[in-house]
Amino acid sequence: MDGHDALTYYCLDLESDYANERVEITPYSYASVDPGPYNPARSAFEDYLGEKYLVDSDHELYRPFFDNCKPVDGRAPVWQILTVYSYEPDFGMDGKMALSPLQRLMGSSQAWRHEEFHMGLRFGRVTEMVEYFDRLSRIAFERGDRYWGFRFMARTVHYLQDSGTPYHTSPGTTGDILMIPLAYRKQFRKISNYHKFHDRYTGYRLWRGYGPFLEAIRLAALSHGLSDTGKLAVEARRRGLRLVKDLQSSIRTVAGEGFDTLDGFRGDRAYFDEVSRERETKELDIITARFLSGMAGLVKSYLKTAFSR
Repeated sequence: MDGHDALTYYCLDLESDYANERVEITPYSYASVDPGPYNPARSAFEDYLGEKYLVDSDHELYRPFFDNCKPVDGRAPVWQILTVYSYEPDFGMDGKMALSPLQRLMGSSQAWRHEEFHMGLRFGRVTEMVEYFDRLSRIAFERGDRYWGFRFMARTVHYLQDSGTPYHTSPGTTGDILMIPLAYRKQFRKISNYHKFHDRYTGYRLWRGYGPFLEAIRLAALSHGLSDTGKLAVEARRRGLRLVKDLQSSIRTVAGEGFDTLDGFRGDRAYFDEVSRERETKELDIITARFLSGMAGLVKSYLKTAFSR
């Protein structure tokens, strides 16, 4: 999804002492416990605080919603570290690698780590990535390295959010899945359009502080009884999967019948300006708010557990 930073930001208690603690920025020193692998072109893990941190395609929709200031005396507040680096796995670190022979059916190594489809075989490993970076966060805190503890925590939040994003849990409805062997390219194009529409629509709205979405996040209750990180990821995936069918129907209503056969949906700022201004999005907003509410509850539960360690 787009808007990982906004969803994370609005899940934080920005008045709390822990969120405002200023942490010393330290260099990455985890190669021995962090085998990755990562895309070598994007594995330096330099500091992005105070810098433009989105890829160009996402930045085209972006509208600033927080003060991404430069670190002062080599320190930055926890809330800023969590906000910025909850986007980090989309910077390219998971791209352009050979992780599995099955990844070509999903499109890329990026998809392999950010999505997970259960269709007889399991395609993708996003729920495993949640546990992977939670483990690294624990290691960093045990070493007394609070910067990387929080930075790894932010990556955990990213993959947790991806675990429950509807089109990261399934490549479409049951009918879409059954059609894949018969018309792979056509179905891949259709599924990609719906996936991209919802990712970008969600980010577009969150970055603009859309009231119904922020209210859903603000009011989201903790998921009681779910403190284990792996179980949070599995629950996120279960909730997202339930929304796919209704979400697809609501997107078709907004985008139009021809959307199923559109060759390469782009979804730029002008398009979503027009959608938000002139099209009826009530049903789409209700389903997206349901997704954001459930996801915010899980993120808040993870943060509470992680901060209490």
